[in-house]
Amino acid sequence: MSTRRVEVPHRRPVALAGPRPNRKTTVADSRGHAPGERCIEPGCVDCRWDAQRLKYWLRGRLLAAGAEEAQVDVAFGAHIPDVLWRKGDRMVAIQVSSAPPELTRARALTSMLRTSGCSEVLWICPPGFWTSQLPALGIDDFAAEGCEYRAVGGVLTTGPGGVVTPSHAACELRDFISGWVAEEFAYGFRDEHTGGWAKVTDWERHTRTQAAVIARQRQELMNQRTALALARKITRDKSKQLLRMTHRLERAEQAAQDQADDLAQVRRRLADHDRVDATLRLTVASQRSAVQHWQLISWFALLVIVTFIVAGLVVV
Repeated sequence: MSTRRVEVPHRRPVALAGPRPNRKTTVADSRGHAPGERCIEPGCVDCRWDAQRLKYWLRGRLLAAGAEEAQVDVAFGAHIPDVLWRKGDRMVAIQVSSAPPELTRARALTSMLRTSGCSEVLWICPPGFWTSQLPALGIDDFAAEGCEYRAVGGVLTTGPGGVVTPSHAACELRDFISGWVAEEFAYGFRDEHTGGWAKVTDWERHTRTQAAVIARQRQELMNQRTALALARKITRDKSKQLLRMTHRLERAEQAAQDQADDLAQVRRRLADHDRVDATLRLTVASQRSAVQHWQLISWFALLVIVTFIVAGLVVV
């Protein structure tokens, strides 16, 4: 691959037309923003000049750090990466965006570059939430004094507990490039949605910590499964006991029902006997009354006969 040398013209101060640095009037011979302006206006001529200067600065730093080849705006398959560099079997693309990148487009371009053969893709853009959604570095100022670019977003460092967390300290871009070419920096994911760039040693500690966490969680899961199996066994035993008790209760209820039926039958028999006894008592009472009546009649008849006899004797 051939390399192209360009001479970056000296930058001259640019006067602002308005009170806001992001709304400045550009001129045809613009040579970039002044340090500290931090313009992120899409389509700004000065931003394009700053981005182009950064591309060639990256090319120089990559070659100085040990990259075998580095080119700017070279065709790679169906795409034209801003910077494409190679070292050994590593083919890496860098995309420079002075304005916040559109996430959907940036993710699609990253995927296509990786499909085309790039092992890594780096986005250099302004700091923001998008730096954790892309393999990106957030540059504080694209028009930094003396090209001392500083990354204030997208860099991770080892935090409490051994896991990587976003770094609160700025990282010099030249140091990152040197470490990246030397494979001391790598991109990885902190969780299922966000990631960042960290040293390989930090990722190793992060991986060991995650492995320890996974092992502890696996042990806790095994303990929970054991406790769950014991609880299920106890539940099954309780269920069996409950079934046995339910069966016994059903049998006791059936026996009680049978006894209740027998008792009801005995009560019906007693009621029948009571009715028969009452009927017999009434019959005996009526017959006794009849006997008493006949006895009275018999005594009366006897008295009449005796009276007639006595009267006959007296008359004779």
